[in-house]
Amino acid sequence: MRKFVTTLLLFFLTLLSVGAAVVLFIDGSLARLTGWYHFRPGMSLFPKENLSRLQDVSWIRIRDLHDTIECTREKDGSWWIEAPFHDRMAPAAARAIIDFTATAKLIDTLPLNNTTRGGMREFGVETTPHTITLKISADDEEMSTVARYTLGSSSPWLADAGDGKHLLPTTYLRTDFYGRDKRIHVVSGDILVLFKNGLGGLRDPHPLQFEESSLLRIELQQPSNKKESAFPPLVLERASGQSPWIIQSPCLTEADQDSVDSLVTNLSKLRAVRIHDASDISLPEEPDRILTLSFEGGKSVVFKLYPAFTSSKDGRSLCYATVNDRPVVFTLAIEPRLRRQGNGFAEIVNTMLSLPVLPKAQRVRIREAQQWVYLKELPLSLSQLRSRQFTPITAADIDKLILFSRFDRFPLRLRRIPGDSEGQVKDVWMFSAEGLPFVEADPETVDSFLNSLHSIPIEDVVEDIPPTADITKVREKYGLNLPDYELLMQPRECAIRAVLFGLDMPLVRDRAPRSFSLKRQRTGNERYWVGMENDSLTICRLSTKLTKLFSTSALHWKKRTLMNFPISALRTLTLNYQKAPLVLHYDYIGEAWTGTLGGQDITPRINPPRTNFYVRHLQTLRVRQWLRSDNEWALAALQKPVFTVKLELEITDYSALEQLVLDTPLEESRADSADGSTSRMQIVRDMLSEKTEVDATFRALALGEKKVERKTITIDVAPANTVSRKPLFYGRIREDGSLFILSYDDAQGLDGQLLDK
Repeated sequence: MRKFVTTLLLFFLTLLSVGAAVVLFIDGSLARLTGWYHFRPGMSLFPKENLSRLQDVSWIRIRDLHDTIECTREKDGSWWIEAPFHDRMAPAAARAIIDFTATAKLIDTLPLNNTTRGGMREFGVETTPHTITLKISADDEEMSTVARYTLGSSSPWLADAGDGKHLLPTTYLRTDFYGRDKRIHVVSGDILVLFKNGLGGLRDPHPLQFEESSLLRIELQQPSNKKESAFPPLVLERASGQSPWIIQSPCLTEADQDSVDSLVTNLSKLRAVRIHDASDISLPEEPDRILTLSFEGGKSVVFKLYPAFTSSKDGRSLCYATVNDRPVVFTLAIEPRLRRQGNGFAEIVNTMLSLPVLPKAQRVRIREAQQWVYLKELPLSLSQLRSRQFTPITAADIDKLILFSRFDRFPLRLRRIPGDSEGQVKDVWMFSAEGLPFVEADPETVDSFLNSLHSIPIEDVVEDIPPTADITKVREKYGLNLPDYELLMQPRECAIRAVLFGLDMPLVRDRAPRSFSLKRQRTGNERYWVGMENDSLTICRLSTKLTKLFSTSALHWKKRTLMNFPISALRTLTLNYQKAPLVLHYDYIGEAWTGTLGGQDITPRINPPRTNFYVRHLQTLRVRQWLRSDNEWALAALQKPVFTVKLELEITDYSALEQLVLDTPLEESRADSADGSTSRMQIVRDMLSEKTEVDATFRALALGEKKVERKTITIDVAPANTVSRKPLFYGRIREDGSLFILSYDDAQGLDGQLLDK
């Protein structure tokens, strides 16, 4: 008998242990057996091992007094509502529930005498409850509960966030995860806003959910517009997430990257005003627009927008929309809502948003402040998405350039001589114009020209040439078969290169040269320019301001530094604007000045700081414009110069080596043409076939011993006969007869007071 009792006792202990193990496996705590758990302020609601597994939660159930929603997470991380309907769950809602469960801390526990039926109404755990259960998948495909609790109302208390600066809202909560515990707790955090529109509000309000970098193709059709539907759809494509967008249809042209990026970003942020079950809405027979988005891996989404209608409640302009991967109908806002009729502020905001003159950055800030994307803001037309730049290549990428003009015999040629970034040697631009040898170009003029080329806006697109059309006839129609200007640009070579099989090869394919043709047109009294890139299918209308950019005159590109000399080369400075000439001698080694005035020694009167500053002014003096040597106005004014500056220098002469390197190829190429000019094809061949040894030769100009010769520069200056508060001044370099214009301030700077009284 005693053995039987012992055996029976052991049997019941075994059953108790097994039951406890089962409860522990399911609910994570043995407190279910006791119905009580010892909570302390500041502790988490659930065991640490459960909290560590919250990121693996794959099933969520949310229950209120009327409905129950069950949600599951797919392998790609997206959440879907599986019951009582099938739809995508808002990712932010799922993340908020999991984060709240992981971070909620116990603030206080209410006494048991407050948990009466009347008290429940105040705390909301029975009158307006939201019971949330989170589970994870076990190895045997069973679900294991890691958290369960019932949310009540928002609590009037605020909790310390732990940093001593911020306060957190709190919520009434009760959990039976540990057993039949009826106590009501106050915990940090509040996610009740997720349920303000009922459990149906957990649906994802964004019709489209995708990674922007994965989108590779956008196709836009307008079936409701019979005129537009007769043409091919608008198609944008790119090779990868980092590649630029190209418009493939209805014409092949470059896309405006900012506009397409704005479209992609706003599509991903587009949010519905309301979401309906498909059976509750009667859609029009034909959509207004159809957007087909194709992604990496072959996935595609079809997004249909239906004709607009006006809301009977608030007068808003709305439209219905559908996507092929969700069985719902979205109501989207087309434009901002006016809160009441005659609301002046709302009208001002709408007007500002529609004005094209408002800076783009300000429009973005206004839109971000409203936290809403409207369909009216989406660029969905060819004119909005195509590039509005005539020459999209950037100035920093141009390596060589040739400008042919119908009005000049010789073209302009520009080429960059690369510097050395490690040695802090800047790039130098050389130019050849009017058939003359290459010389150094004015860097500011070149930079202004290249930057202006990049920023030439397209006023309008005159014609998109179909791929099957005869391009030659279309070019003849606009006179582009005999253009006024032809522009050929060679982009920089790939900087990352390697020697493969004994050959210098770029690791990235070098870009091909780009050429453009331009022609001046006249319709009645209106003058404008048309142009096209020769490999494109688009003819553009350009502003007449374009003519200011193009010049094949050597004087336009000539370096505008008037006297480019090192101070070490200066020997004598003579100023003849006084009654007697002032002659100053400079000793570079001793940094000393000596001089005479009218033959008398005035060395003690020389002010060295003023004199050094005057020389620096001469070194940096820039002409405003070079003039032709036969300019009558300048020659007449310079018959009586108001003052003269004369410099005697000992300077290194590079002319012999420059002529050896640069003149010989130019003279050889001139033999291709009967009149002595270089043929266009030969110029293009020369530019594209130049070797890097030429660049090395230019760098070698500064090395080795060169011939040093004495050089004299004499400048005459006289005021121009102009009626102005600050008149211009004509100038002349006496030794070579070069004429130029000086600004008033630069000319006045030549009248230096170098002597003390």
